[in-house]
Amino acid sequence: MDIRIETSRLILRPFTESDAAAASYNSKQPSVAHYMPEMVKETEEAALGWIRHVNKELFDVGKPCVLFAIVRKADERCMGCIFINRKGEWGNVVEMGYYIADEYQGNGYATEAGKAMIWWAFEKAGQDELSVFAKPENEASRRVIEKLGFIYSDTRLLPHNGEDCAFDCFRLYHIDDITSPEWDDMRSLYRLYRPESMGTFFNTRAGGYNSAVSNNYDYQKFGACFPKTDEAVRILNVGCGTGIELDYIWGQCPNAHITCVDVSRGMLDVLLKTHPDRHDCITIVKASYTDWDYPQKAFDIVTSHAMMHHLFPEEKTGVYRKILGAIKQGGAYIEGGFIVGDALLAEQYRRRHEAITEGLTEKEKASGEYHVDVPLTLDVQIQLLQNAGFASVEVLADETMLQYCRVILEAKK
Repeated sequence: MDIRIETSRLILRPFTESDAAAASYNSKQPSVAHYMPEMVKETEEAALGWIRHVNKELFDVGKPCVLFAIVRKADERCMGCIFINRKGEWGNVVEMGYYIADEYQGNGYATEAGKAMIWWAFEKAGQDELSVFAKPENEASRRVIEKLGFIYSDTRLLPHNGEDCAFDCFRLYHIDDITSPEWDDMRSLYRLYRPESMGTFFNTRAGGYNSAVSNNYDYQKFGACFPKTDEAVRILNVGCGTGIELDYIWGQCPNAHITCVDVSRGMLDVLLKTHPDRHDCITIVKASYTDWDYPQKAFDIVTSHAMMHHLFPEEKTGVYRKILGAIKQGGAYIEGGFIVGDALLAEQYRRRHEAITEGLTEKEKASGEYHVDVPLTLDVQIQLLQNAGFASVEVLADETMLQYCRVILEAKK
């Protein structure tokens, strides 16, 4: 396999037969042998046979399954190894593992190699998630794992070296591009994203917004979730943007009057421009959906699409209560948006938001004033709607993507 990954101090590459002596020596060092006994090669001959087996049988980018020597550039010394492997006996997760020989530890080599491996797995091998396992007492490895941005999941008994052993499990998801094998840390990576206020973000993108998102969302499916009626129903669309979904809503409710609320003047201008024959059926309100003074019991249906995932749970609950108050008795709130399938992924997005908005005021961080994603799991999303006072919540449609899942919810008053 012709793969070579370089950082400022290291080279990650497949083992060669000339690495046999170093591979045997490294694997027998006390901490390596204690925590990874399956990697121990007692003799140079055993290491040579292992290298030949690895190079012939192991490498397969499609699985993925790769194992590299960690080589120090300064003296071309092989100091350890790092690998990606799909563990069928551990639930088919894609695991990253590594070791650095004892005498080279404490110099940041494991962290540097780990970052390079994460970059390769996410950006070159097309992986969306990595897992790392460490014995609870292996504090040095845990420190490296946390520096790499992995989040603790659970502790479990797993088959290892002929017996069941306790392992701490950590996971990391690919939610942002990593531009090179050498990056500072996850918080610094997130800080590369400049926080933009909602109004600025959408004003800047208003002109090309429709063409940019038209293939990303199934607006027809969203519109089909509205109850079909010829009555003159009143609908509130909060965070309406350019109103791409309006025609599909009118397809179900042709006589509906729709109040469209958005913080971006540019998006509202596009909405009016693209619906020139419907101005008598539209009321435009330039305001933030987080602090607008919602009229009480004024609408048969309130709807939102692809915007609630910018709010933390407590702010989202507050907005849901305002929405509930604006709905007539027996009416409904229909939300199209994003959720995540894993609480750890939601936590990673929360940490990402924290890093991106570092330096902003607490109000700016928490209120949805800035365009930063903080999606939640379906269970939490439903619970928030129930906590806000909705009588029932139903999932009308869902579509799994990579980390996100598109979902349409109906909450009734």
